[in-house]
Amino acid sequence: MVFKHALRNALNPMITLFGYTLGALVSGSFIAEIIFSWPGLGRITLDAILTKDQYLVMGSVLMASTVLVMGNLIADLLLAFADPRIRFDAA
Repeated sequence: MVFKHALRNALNPMITLFGYTLGALVSGSFIAEIIFSWPGLGRITLDAILTKDQYLVMGSVLMASTVLVMGNLIADLLLAFADPRIRFDAA
Protein backbone atom coordinates (compact mmCIF):
# COMPACT_ATOMS: atom_id res chain seq x y z
CA MET A 1 0.00 0.00 0.00
CA VAL A 2 2.80 2.42 0.88
CA PHE A 3 4.77 1.51 -2.24
CA LYS A 4 1.79 2.25 -4.46
CA HIS A 5 1.35 5.78 -3.15
CA ALA A 6 4.97 6.58 -2.36
CA LEU A 7 6.33 5.25 -5.64
CA ARG A 8 3.83 7.22 -7.68
CA ASN A 9 4.87 10.47 -5.98
CA ALA A 10 8.59 9.71 -6.03
CA LEU A 11 8.64 8.64 -9.67
CA ASN A 12 8.35 12.13 -11.22
CA PRO A 13 11.59 13.59 -9.83
CA MET A 14 13.44 10.36 -10.58
CA ILE A 15 12.39 10.44 -14.24
CA THR A 16 13.39 14.11 -14.51
CA LEU A 17 16.82 13.38 -13.04
CA PHE A 18 17.21 10.50 -15.49
CA GLY A 19 16.86 12.91 -18.42
CA TYR A 20 19.52 15.25 -17.07
CA THR A 21 21.82 12.38 -16.19
CA LEU A 22 22.13 11.34 -19.83
CA GLY A 23 23.60 14.74 -20.66
CA ALA A 24 25.90 14.58 -17.66
CA LEU A 25 27.21 11.20 -18.80
CA VAL A 26 28.59 12.77 -21.96
CA SER A 27 30.34 15.60 -20.12
CA GLY A 28 31.59 13.21 -17.44
CA SER A 29 33.06 10.92 -20.07
CA PHE A 30 34.92 13.91 -21.57
CA ILE A 31 36.61 14.56 -18.22
CA ALA A 32 37.39 10.89 -17.59
CA GLU A 33 38.88 10.44 -21.07
CA ILE A 34 41.15 13.45 -20.65
CA ILE A 35 42.31 12.51 -17.14
CA PHE A 36 42.96 8.83 -17.91
CA SER A 37 44.16 9.44 -21.51
CA TRP A 38 41.53 7.12 -22.98
CA PRO A 39 40.81 7.51 -26.68
CA GLY A 40 37.32 8.81 -27.26
CA LEU A 41 35.19 11.83 -28.08
CA GLY A 42 36.55 13.87 -25.16
CA ARG A 43 40.18 13.46 -26.19
CA ILE A 44 39.37 14.18 -29.84
CA THR A 45 37.42 17.29 -28.85
CA LEU A 46 40.27 18.58 -26.68
CA ASP A 47 42.78 18.00 -29.50
CA ALA A 48 40.42 19.77 -31.90
CA ILE A 49 40.15 22.77 -29.58
CA LEU A 50 43.93 22.97 -29.20
CA THR A 51 44.50 22.72 -32.98
CA LYS A 52 41.56 25.08 -33.71
CA ASP A 53 39.66 22.53 -35.81
CA GLN A 54 36.31 24.31 -35.65
CA TYR A 55 34.34 21.72 -37.60
CA LEU A 56 35.26 18.87 -35.28
CA VAL A 57 34.49 21.03 -32.25
CA MET A 58 31.10 21.95 -33.74
CA GLY A 59 30.39 18.28 -34.40
CA SER A 60 31.22 17.20 -30.87
CA VAL A 61 29.17 20.03 -29.34
CA LEU A 62 26.27 19.11 -31.63
CA MET A 63 26.53 15.47 -30.59
CA ALA A 64 26.64 16.31 -26.87
CA SER A 65 23.69 18.69 -27.15
CA THR A 66 21.71 16.10 -29.13
CA VAL A 67 22.24 13.56 -26.37
CA LEU A 68 21.04 16.11 -23.81
CA VAL A 69 17.93 16.99 -25.83
CA MET A 70 17.10 13.34 -26.48
CA GLY A 71 17.49 12.58 -22.77
CA ASN A 72 15.08 15.37 -21.92
CA LEU A 73 12.64 14.19 -24.59
CA ILE A 74 12.71 10.64 -23.23
CA ALA A 75 12.21 11.96 -19.70
CA ASP A 76 9.23 14.08 -20.80
CA LEU A 77 7.64 11.13 -22.59
CA LEU A 78 8.17 8.90 -19.56
CA LEU A 79 6.65 11.57 -17.32
CA ALA A 80 3.57 11.81 -19.54
CA PHE A 81 3.24 8.04 -19.44
CA ALA A 82 3.82 7.69 -15.69
CA ASP A 83 1.65 10.58 -14.48
CA PRO A 84 -1.80 10.97 -16.07
CA ARG A 85 -2.01 14.58 -14.84
CA ILE A 86 0.78 15.59 -17.25
CA ARG A 87 -0.62 15.86 -20.76
CA PHE A 88 0.08 17.91 -23.87
CA ASP A 89 -2.09 21.00 -23.87
CA ALA A 90 -2.29 22.99 -27.11
CA ALA A 91 -2.79 26.69 -26.45
